Amino acid sequence: MGEGKRRLLIVLTIAMFIAMVAAQSLVDPMQVAIRKGEKSVSSSDNSELMVQLPGQFVLASAVGFKEVIAGALWVRADTFFHEGEYQAIVPIVRLVTWLDPHNIDVFTTGAWHLDYNFVDENQLSDKRYIPASVALLKEGIANNPNIWDLYFELAWTHYNKKIGDQQQALYWMKKACEHDGYDVNSGKKVDRPEFVDRMLAHQYEKIGDFDNAVKQWYKARKRVEHILKKNVHTSEYVDASSLDVCDRNLALLLLRMAWRYGDMDAYKQGIDVAMRVGKHDRGMSQWKQATLAAKKDYEQRLASGKPFGDVRKPIDAGFQVSVKRLSPKVLLISGKLNLVPTSEYQNLASECFTNWFAENQKADANNKVAWRDGSRVSWMLADYGYKTPDLKTFNWKLDNNSMVVWDSIYVQGGSFSSKIDLSKNPDFYPFKAKKYTLTVWVSPQQPSSPDFIQDRIGWKGEALTDKNYLDTKMLPGSRCLKWEKTITREQLL
Repeated sequence: MGEGKRRLLIVLTIAMFIAMVAAQSLVDPMQVAIRKGEKSVSSSDNSELMVQLPGQFVLASAVGFKEVIAGALWVRADTFFHEGEYQAIVPIVRLVTWLDPHNIDVFTTGAWHLDYNFVDENQLSDKRYIPASVALLKEGIANNPNIWDLYFELAWTHYNKKIGDQQQALYWMKKACEHDGYDVNSGKKVDRPEFVDRMLAHQYEKIGDFDNAVKQWYKARKRVEHILKKNVHTSEYVDASSLDVCDRNLALLLLRMAWRYGDMDAYKQGIDVAMRVGKHDRGMSQWKQATLAAKKDYEQRLASGKPFGDVRKPIDAGFQVSVKRLSPKVLLISGKLNLVPTSEYQNLASECFTNWFAENQKADANNKVAWRDGSRVSWMLADYGYKTPDLKTFNWKLDNNSMVVWDSIYVQGGSFSSKIDLSKNPDFYPFKAKKYTLTVWVSPQQPSSPDFIQDRIGWKGEALTDKNYLDTKMLPGSRCLKWEKTITREQLL
């Protein structure tokens, strides 16, 4: 490169530097306006960074380029993601959240990696990272307390889907519904997406709080109306079909309250709402027919005055669990679960709407089924006395001596079986403890418990009975099935 070109390049670089500083000085006040009242909160243990910031990063941060550097690092993290180098992403997450604690995507994606992407050869995720995931999201919430995003992420993706703690999911979902969002480009306040309010209604339903679930569906519908009125032709997320979604879910909730528990007031309300859905005629002919059948059933029950309720009839789960060691660190978990034979659906009140049993009876031999498959059995193997760490600050350093692993097994034809191979990943499964607890359970609140299974056993497992393994303590207010055994290290190895 000639001397003239070199001088020109230096001049251009200096000019770009001045321009970037000026731009940053304009951006920073906007950032303050957008996040008014928010402050940076991060882990006090800076040794967690695991990486020394290069000198130019420190200099850039000092002169106001933190967001620029954070963006560059996050682009690099995306490369690692596509290459499957998840371990390399976590330190970058720590750096980026330190540089830019208001980057919502980094907290969300980082927590997702911790929860889902550290997997063994059998695609089981390392559950020891879950406390770090929760702590990272809580740090993000502390830095961004005035927007809905991270509250929802913690509630739905993590407590609901990954951990299965529906009470905690409800707590954080309620928090999400207390906040709106903001436009990252303009800095203006924007309505939170209407699905957030809908998910809160679903969450109330999951724990069996039906009164609040019904109230929340009405609130969610009003919110859709508000957004539609406010953004008549400009709404990105909402259109008239969103009203149908609220009405359809509310109708089904009310109808199930009637079918499962004999609530006639809920039955009438459910039919009224269902009729409103059918009037819109968006390919809902089957819905209309089902609603009319439910209306007829309601009128007949009202005239007869006979009590009903599908979950009042107990069902013996006949829960059986067998565990066999196939080889060192390899187990076969199998058993029986009487959920749910097709015969159990005959004469259910919900049949007037679903018509499932009648249709199955008409099917030819190749398509007729003897079981309503869809249940899942959960299992967990952990160090004896293991308790999930409650991290006060984000720290992804694992206790390499601890072990906890869980998953679920699909139930088909009243049986379940799964080979659990923990022999190929000693970093995941160190087997250092002297004793372990193996727990196998069935919960009506599991995310995998479909509506048609709950039609028979209830939201809280009210119909579940079992002479050996019925459990009412694991989920207060619910009936579960629980089998547990202590196993020594020698028995596993």
